[in-house]
Amino acid sequence: MKNFKLHPATSKPRKRKSLIESDVEKIGQAILTLTKEIWTLADRQIITENILKKKGIDITEEIEFYQPTPELEKELDRKRKALIKRVIDDLEGEYGPLEQE
Repeated sequence: MKNFKLHPATSKPRKRKSLIESDVEKIGQAILTLTKEIWTLADRQIITENILKKKGIDITEEIEFYQPTPELEKELDRKRKALIKRVIDDLEGEYGPLEQE
């Protein structure tokens, strides 16, 4: 039995699925959805922290170590699942052509 080593010149490329043309629009929509969500969250977080800091309340460190209550944990889980569903819907094409909210 020969001991083969893989070298770039002798190895065969792996067969992999590639994107088809119709996937590009779906991925584009998913990226737009995620970008919109991320910016909304970042914007609100920055504004909230700045308003509180103006009022003498610096919550930056407290946020890092915060432990949510079971009720809040359920709400966070529900919202996380809703976001994931929207992204998956975009990837699966369950939307109008690049529709915006």
